[in-house]
Amino acid sequence: MKRRLPFLPLAALILSSLSCILQMDAPAGLSPDQVETFAAQTLAFYQYQTFVAQGTQAQPPAADTLAPPPAGTDPVSMPSVTNTSFIPSVTPTPLPCNWAQFIADVTIPDDWETSPSDHFTKTWRLKNIGSCTWTSGYSLVFDHGDQMGAPAVQQLTTGTVAPGGTIDVSVDLLSPNVAGTYQGFFKLRASDSAMFGIGTDANTAFWVKIVVKAVLAPPVAAPATQQKSKTVSTPAGGTMSATAVCDAGSVVTGGGFSVNLGMHVYTQAKNGNGWAVVVKNNTATAQNLTVYAICLTLPSVSTTMASASVSVGAHGNIKADCPVGSVVTGGGFTGKPDGSLWTYLSAQSGNGWSVSAKNSAAVTQEFEAYAVCLSDAPVTTSSSTGYKDLAPGATGLAEVVCPAGQVITGGGWSLNDDLTVFAALMSGGKWRVYAKNNGTHTRTMQARGVCLAV
Repeated sequence: MKRRLPFLPLAALILSSLSCILQMDAPAGLSPDQVETFAAQTLAFYQYQTFVAQGTQAQPPAADTLAPPPAGTDPVSMPSVTNTSFIPSVTPTPLPCNWAQFIADVTIPDDWETSPSDHFTKTWRLKNIGSCTWTSGYSLVFDHGDQMGAPAVQQLTTGTVAPGGTIDVSVDLLSPNVAGTYQGFFKLRASDSAMFGIGTDANTAFWVKIVVKAVLAPPVAAPATQQKSKTVSTPAGGTMSATAVCDAGSVVTGGGFSVNLGMHVYTQAKNGNGWAVVVKNNTATAQNLTVYAICLTLPSVSTTMASASVSVGAHGNIKADCPVGSVVTGGGFTGKPDGSLWTYLSAQSGNGWSVSAKNSAAVTQEFEAYAVCLSDAPVTTSSSTGYKDLAPGATGLAEVVCPAGQVITGGGWSLNDDLTVFAALMSGGKWRVYAKNNGTHTRTMQARGVCLAV
C-alpha cells in the first residue's frame, strides 16, 4: 500500500506562490543562483510551519543551511508566519442531578428459574453518576410490569451515596403460582419526588426477570394388592372366628373366606389392619375356616370402617357410606349364627357398601353393613360384575376381572335366595365367588368385585 505524502500538494502551492513573490519582492541585483537559494530557504521555512500546524514532529531548518545574502545587498524580508492552532469553542453539558448506572445483578440474574410461590430477594448494584448525593429521602419505586409482591415504594438507603459511590439495592419478591416468564421494572425517586433511572436519558428502568417452572406432581406409585390368609379349625356344631392380618406397610381394603358346605358365615368385617370372619359349623365334624385379607400397598394411605344397622322384617336392606374424601374398597356384614338372617347381597353401592338379607325368624332382627374406606389417596373405585348360570344342585364359579391398570381391593356377591356361597376371595388378580344352587331352577349368580384405579 503506497503512503501518500501530505505536504506535496502544499509544497506545489507554496512554490507557485513563491514564484509570484520572488518576481514581485526579490531584491534587485540578485544573481539567478542567489534567487534560487532564496527560494529554497523560503520553501524550507514554509514546510516547517506546515509540520508544526499538523502536529508533526519535525526539526526546523538548521541555521547553517540558510546562506547569508550576498555582500552588498539588502537583507531580504522573510514573510511573517504566525503558527496558530484552531481550538473550537465547546460549551460543557451540565451533569444531571439524579442519574444512576447499573453495575451488576448481585442476586437473581435474568431468566433465573424458580418454582411457583417461591420467596426470593433481588439485589442490584447501582452507581450514583449524577451530581447530587442520594440520601435517606430517596426511594426504590416499582414502575411497571410484574410486581411479584414487591412494595410500591421502599426506602433506598438509611445513609448517603455520594456522586461516584455505589449501593446494593434489595427487594423481597414472591414468584407467581403459575408457570411463565415474569419481569418487573423499577426506578428511583429523589427526595423532591423526581423520578430517575439508568441509561443515557437517566430515566430508563432497571428490572428483575424470572422464569417460573411448572412443578410436576410426583409420580404416584402403582397400587398393588396381595392376599394374606389364616386357617383355623371349627369344632362340630360350634362357632369360630379368625383374622388374617396385613403386613406392615400395607393396609387392609377388604377380604373374604373359604368354608365347607354346611358352614354358615354370618360375620365378616375389617378388624384392625386385617379381615375377620365368624362362622357356625352346622356339620357333625370339625371343619376348616380360611380367612383372607386383601392388602393394598400404596404410600401414605389408611383405611377406616363405616357401619350402619337396620331392623329386618321378612327382608331388609342397609347401606354404610364412606365419609367425604375417602373411597370404598370393600365391605361386609353381621347376621345371626343360627342362619335366620341370610345375606344374599353384599356389594359396593356408590361410595358405600350395601347389604340385603332375608329374615326367616318370626320376629324382626337387626343386622349391620360395613364399608371399608380408603383415605388420603388419589384413586377411584368402581364395581365390576361377573356372571355364572348354575343348574339345580350344581356348584359353580363367577369371577370378576378388573380393567387393565386396576386392581381388586374387595368384593361380594348378589344371589337368589336358594343359592349358598361357600367361598369368596381374590385369586390370580380376580375376585371369585363359589356357590351351590340348592333349588330346583337354574339360577344366575353374580360376583361383585371392587376395582381401584389411580
